[in-house]
Order: sequence, then C-alpha cells, then structure tokens
Amino acid sequence: MKSLRTISLSLVLICVFALGTVTAASIPEDSGRLQVTGNALITAAPDTAHIALGVETSGASVKNAVSENAERMASVLEALKSLGLESSAVSTSGYNIYSYSDAFSAGTIRPAATTYNVHNCITISTKNLDQVGRIVDAAVAAGANQVQNVTFDLADKEEMQLRALEIAIEQALGKADVMAKTAGETIGGIVSVHEEYGTYVAKNESLQVMGVGFDRGATTSINPGEVEVTAQVTMVFWF
Repeated sequence: MKSLRTISLSLVLICVFALGTVTAASIPEDSGRLQVTGNALITAAPDTAHIALGVETSGASVKNAVSENAERMASVLEALKSLGLESSAVSTSGYNIYSYSDAFSAGTIRPAATTYNVHNCITISTKNLDQVGRIVDAAVAAGANQVQNVTFDLADKEEMQLRALEIAIEQALGKADVMAKTAGETIGGIVSVHEEYGTYVAKNESLQVMGVGFDRGATTSINPGEVEVTAQVTMVFWF
C-alpha cells in the first residue's frame, strides 16, 4: 500500500512539473501571477500508545522519601512486567527531588519544618491499545499515584504525510485550473511550489489520578480516537 501511494504522489508531482516549472528568464515580462493554496487533512486509527505516569512521595527526610519512592516504583515496574511488557517498553522520563518549609503554625513562629518530595515519572509504550486501561489500573494498584497523560500515535507517519501532501497538491492544481479557465487565461507554467507546513497531531487523553478516592475495582476505559495529519502547499503559476 505504501509503494502504491508513493507512486501516486510521484505521478502528481510529474503532472506538476509537466506544466512547466521555468526559470525567471523564460517567463514573459508582462505575464501575470496566479497563487493558489491547497489544504488537506486526513485521519487514521493510531497503532501506538504512550502512557506517562509516576510515583510521588514525601517525607521529613530525603532518605525516607527516596526510599519509599524507590519501593513503590519497584512494585509498579513489577506489575508492568507481569502484564508482559518488556523492559525496553518502559523508560524514565523524569526524576525530581524538591522541598518546602513551613515556619508558621496558628500564627506563631516555630522552627521550620521541611518536607521533601520525590517525583519519579516513567513512560510506557505499547502497540496493544486494548491493554492501555489495564496498564493504568495495574500501575495505580501497585503504587503509582500520578497519571499525566495517555498519547496515541502512529509508529510510521510517512505514508499519511505523503497522502496529505498529495491531496493538497491535487487541490491546488484543481483551483488553479478552474480560476484560469474562468478568467479566460491559460496557465503557462509554475513559478514556485512551497510546502507551507505539514503537522502531525496525536490524540492525547489527559488523566489526573491520585491514590485517594481512586476506585480500584473499576477498569479504566480509554478511547484511542484517531490521529490526524494536515498539509498545506502554496503554488504560484504564471499566465
């Protein structure tokens, strides 16, 4: 399928350049300009999910906060392993230690009490989209108390990007043809072709899960939705 769409895009580009991309010297001095823009947006079902979650702990000492965090994260990693996830599918995306002090209590000054917080965040990648909810549930049950987001993606976006570009070019060519014929002009050739942008938008599900109040008896349901690619090209013709 990819090779067929690549060939299709090649044919579109051949048609574009067959119109006659020319040098500035060969364009008549009194020629006019026709500028058109082609846009395209296509969607597809994702095939990859990235789950960002973490463990945050706090304590009166750095040692205690770090130790508790390490124990809880070890339990989380063991739970993920029990789901069949390889170690290569899990990566550390952030580790942070910070503290804050409270020197006031009921309007009186007291010796500052310092609390230390440890935040350890990991990202899990999987191609089994039906497993996403179970991954979240297992991680939270094992000790994770933060789920930042779940992002759905495409492992290979090239085919979608080429298809979007193809549609955008076809639209631009169609616009130029209609505009020129309606105005009673004949397109002489292409002055320039410019890809304005091509963006890929991944589906993002934002989740904020804390241990307190989380219903561990329910199964988390997450809908992957679709991902989309947009492309825009600007073409300038002379006539």
